[in-house]
Amino acid sequence: MAQILLRRLLMMLVILFLLSVITFILMHTSDSDPVKLYMIRSGIIPTPELIAEVRVRYGLDEPIWVQYFVWLRDLLTGDLGYSLLFSMPVATLLKDAIPNTILLAISAMGLSILISVPLAVLAFRFYARPLDLIIRFGSFFGITIPTIWLSLIFIYIFSVKLSLIPIHTTGLTGLILPSLVLSFYYMGLYVRRLRGALLEEHQKDYVTGARALGLSDSRILWRYIMPNALPNIITMFGLSFGSLLGGTVVIEAIFGWRGMGFLMVEAIKNNDFTLMQAYVLWGAGIFILVNLAADILCLWLNPKVREQEVG
Repeated sequence: MAQILLRRLLMMLVILFLLSVITFILMHTSDSDPVKLYMIRSGIIPTPELIAEVRVRYGLDEPIWVQYFVWLRDLLTGDLGYSLLFSMPVATLLKDAIPNTILLAISAMGLSILISVPLAVLAFRFYARPLDLIIRFGSFFGITIPTIWLSLIFIYIFSVKLSLIPIHTTGLTGLILPSLVLSFYYMGLYVRRLRGALLEEHQKDYVTGARALGLSDSRILWRYIMPNALPNIITMFGLSFGSLLGGTVVIEAIFGWRGMGFLMVEAIKNNDFTLMQAYVLWGAGIFILVNLAADILCLWLNPKVREQEVG
């Protein structure tokens, strides 16, 4: 078990290192000059002398490899750099934004699981019957509907016409609409994947043996089928939660939810490379960590998976 975890951790560190190198090079070889944009935004005439002075102040006149290792050294000490856009340390911005994104992701995922698990079980129990077809159609609709279009529809109905739910606020009421929009896709995904996993387990020999012993369908489902389907389900939840944490950019921008995605949009619009780099590392790091946690849970719940990993 310890060897498996060590191997996964080493792989995670290698991936993060390579990703940081690639991202740093791509951003710092861009034609856009963040210093010039910063000065224009601040109402300062960007003369060559002033631009050179600011570049020296922030170490942007050094070769790119020197800049990278300085950035990496500072990163290891908890210094994520300075945002020219917001005129404050990136770590301070992240400290305020990360809890908002985590809250949004947990709300959306919790809502998705709460609704999708009972629907998937119902679809499984009523396989190939009208209820199964209705649930499958609903899940297909949830997966395929564009989140941008759904966001605009929700804003028009609940915020503009009915004035029930405000947007562009970080209060709990401002969390309702973005959580609903994000959960639509994942509800559809969870229903289809969980239903498929249950049907796959249902075809196996141990189910036939359990029936031969006279066990009821409900007992077979909850005692045998569901536990054996859990590893795939947990992995799916882990992947989707990591995606949620790193993929809320559009939703946060539309609803004005001041999380990591909102900061990323502002950073891209204003070429704030330091903030963009921090976001990329956040998204990749959280995705890898969540999936590592899901893998650990799978290993703990299912000894067969642990034996396969060791073998």
